[in-house]
Amino acid sequence: MSEPRFEASAAARQARTQSPYWAEHVARYLFATPHLAGCRVLDIACGTGYGMPYLQASAATVTGVDIEWEAVRKARGEIRNGSARVMLADGCRLPFADASFDAVTSFETLEHLQQRSQFLAELRRVLSPTGLCILSTPNAHYTRPINGKPTNPYHVYEYTPAELRLELEAHFTLTALLGQSLDARFTIPPFWDAQQRLPRTPAVQAELFFWKVLNKLPVAVREGLSQSIWQRPFYPTEKDYNFDPATVETAPVVVAICRPRAMGRS
Repeated sequence: MSEPRFEASAAARQARTQSPYWAEHVARYLFATPHLAGCRVLDIACGTGYGMPYLQASAATVTGVDIEWEAVRKARGEIRNGSARVMLADGCRLPFADASFDAVTSFETLEHLQQRSQFLAELRRVLSPTGLCILSTPNAHYTRPINGKPTNPYHVYEYTPAELRLELEAHFTLTALLGQSLDARFTIPPFWDAQQRLPRTPAVQAELFFWKVLNKLPVAVREGLSQSIWQRPFYPTEKDYNFDPATVETAPVVVAICRPRAMGRS
């Protein structure tokens, strides 16, 4: 499938150089867009709308939903045309009729919820019988909750791939389960927790020290040096992440592609 074309907002272009997390999140939208061509798409927990340009480049219509008013306000600024809208709503009690959408995207949402089964049931309800759901959540094999409690204070529960499969299969037929990982050419990942996992060898620690020095430089200087040394941006871009079923057990994030089970089936 060909990659959709889009124009990121000025705020999004600035975010690329200011936060390493931006690309990790946006990469999921880039991954999803080829699956959404011509679809009526619902994006649950759309946040500030950084994924909107990607969805609008591929989908027929896009409806973004978030529970935070400030996020909704900012997301509306990412709307490119009349085929998209953003609204305030609770993902566990969606204000839409059954089978209203051809596809649902839900990235890094499930782990925040107490009512996870109800949330998944709502996603299934608003999807057409042949619809597609693409969601992501942290991989507990990677994040290593302590006695079942995530170290991230905003997370309620983090799944192993096997647990996620079991949870999803109560409502969906699973098509694929993939791991999302940063490309190996980024030998020093830009995330603190990932840096703590690096080997303690002198060579690796020296490279990490050099990375930290560059990270403190002004953006223009840092980017110029990165291009000269590595021929790439200092922080990863949305194209620097791989989605691979072979890494599902070890990757930081698990991505699921699934279709609704028929109502009444378990």
